[in-house]
This record gives sequence, structure tokens and C-alpha cells, in this order.
Amino acid sequence: GSIGSLTVTADSAKHISSEAIVLSKKPFTSKDSSTYELNFMQAKPVRGFYKIIISAKPSKEDKKLLGLTGAEVEVKVTTQVSIENVEIGVADKDQTTAARTTKVQYPGKASTVFEADYHQKIIVKFQLKDKADGTKMSAHQTFLKLTNQKTNQEIIFVADAASNKFDLDIGSSAGQFGHLSGKYSMELIIGDAVIENPFSWALGEVNLNFPEGQTPKDKGLDRYAKKPEIKHLFREPEKRPAAVVSTVFTFLVLAPVLILVLLWMKIGVNVSNFPMSLSAVGFHLCLAAIFGLYYLYWVELNMFQTVRYLGLLALPTFIFGNRLLSGIASKRKGEKKV
Repeated sequence: GSIGSLTVTADSAKHISSEAIVLSKKPFTSKDSSTYELNFMQAKPVRGFYKIIISAKPSKEDKKLLGLTGAEVEVKVTTQVSIENVEIGVADKDQTTAARTTKVQYPGKASTVFEADYHQKIIVKFQLKDKADGTKMSAHQTFLKLTNQKTNQEIIFVADAASNKFDLDIGSSAGQFGHLSGKYSMELIIGDAVIENPFSWALGEVNLNFPEGQTPKDKGLDRYAKKPEIKHLFREPEKRPAAVVSTVFTFLVLAPVLILVLLWMKIGVNVSNFPMSLSAVGFHLCLAAIFGLYYLYWVELNMFQTVRYLGLLALPTFIFGNRLLSGIASKRKGEKKV
């Protein structure tokens, strides 16, 4: 059934980055029995993400109701941004001369084409301001994109987020340009999760000059194209010894068995007392099967296969062996009585 009316309260609202609390114990307004509203913007929060802790209290206490306190809701406050004090220039890397900069107003474009070689660097400076309160801010996504007007190759650089500045060393970045001289378009890209008006701004053009003879032979090679397959060469197995070595070793291993058989033939073997019962025959067959399994493990099987087969042979070997020994013991006991 219905739980009746609720008193919903925002216990606190805290800025996630700065941990500043912008409101406390702020009640929600009831629009109907199931909808409650809070005008969060009345607290005049600055841009960013906020964590709001919400609690609800029913008009009638009910111990069956759970989860009425400590509910967390994340809220994002967005804003619009403006860009000011934009300067574009070229300076020597050793800073022996002052940078020659040109001021540009958004969304305009520099009227002159900048000239830069591998001994110089391109400087782009700007300021981002929050239109709501006029404070300076930075954006998480601030890029300078240079596009070769002939090949349409795009090279993207990331700005220093703390200072909103690009300091592009042409010489050290020559590899990213493929050492390809020519005219490049400059484009400033600004974006952020809390910016409502991200933009891409064509700043102007720059003519880059790289030293001759540095251009790669294959200018059309795509740096993101499929690379040649890497084939791993495993270590070659060591050379095995001659077959005569293994043959001699095999004979040495079998020599004791051959000697035993020869000695048995010489002195004579008394097999009359060998019991011909099922347990005796079964035990010796299982024992022979175990020795055969050892041989297969040596030449073919792995350890897990061998253990599995050995487990199957162990049970009948134990049963036949136990009955065989019991029979021999009872036979000897009967002979002693006689």
C-alpha cells in the first residue's frame, strides 16, 4: 500500500573536486505524491560535479522501510566558456630574440601566414573564462591541430592545461610531420564535460620549413597502416647424440635382466610352486601392465595420462595381490600343522 507523504531533504551537496559544501539540509518541494524537486541552481554552484546526499522521512514511522538515508546523487553543473587574449607567434628555440606574436579575436583568423623553421617554435597563448562568473578556467580537452594543406595529414598536440599554452618545438617534432615542409592550417580545439559550447577554431596558417634530405623515402606511408608480421624464431633444439649411444645405453639397462635369465637357465628354475589361481595370474598381469605403462610414459604419454591409467590399474592390482598373499600365507600355515 501507500506509505503516505515523505519529507525529502538534501542533507548536503559537495563539490567533488574542491570538496566545498554549497548547501545543507535543503528540503525538496513536493510536486505530487511521487515527485519531489530541488532547485539546485539557487545555491549558485560553480561549474563541476557535485555529490548530493539525500534522505527521506515518512509521515508515519515504519521499521520495514529501508534505505531512507544516505542516498547519493551525482549532479553536473555546466557553463559556457569564452576565449580571450589569444596570441600566436614564432620564436627562436634559444630565445635570443623576442617572440613575434599576433593577437587574434575569436572567431576571426590571423591575416598573415606565419613562417617557422626547425630552429624555431610556435607559441599559442590564450585564456578561457567562465561566462557565468568571469573566472579563469581550464579545459580537459585542449588541442592544437596542424593540417598539411597538400596531403591533408593531421598532427595534433596537447596544450599545457595549467597555463593554456602551446609551446611547439618544430625541430623536435619534425618526425611527427614526416619532415614534410609546406603550408599547414592551425586549428584550436576546446572541449570539456562541463563546457556547454565546445568549439573548433581555425586560427590561421603557418609555413613550416624542414631541412632538405630528411624527408622519408616513402612519403605516402601511413604510420597507422598494418605493420609487417613479427615472426618469432624459437630456439633450435640441441643436436641429439648418435644412435649408437642410446643403443648401448639400452643394452646396459637390459643387461641385468638378461643375466638373470641366463642364471636361471643355468641353475634351473623351480616353477612348480607357482600358484595358478586367478589371483596369482591377475596380479602378475596387472604388474606387467604397470611396467608397460611406465614404458608408455617414457615414450608417449604425459604425466596426467599416466596417473589416470595407473589409478585404474591400482585397484585390481591391490585386490589380486591381497588375495594372492592371503592364499600363500594360509597354505604355509596348513603345511606347518601337518
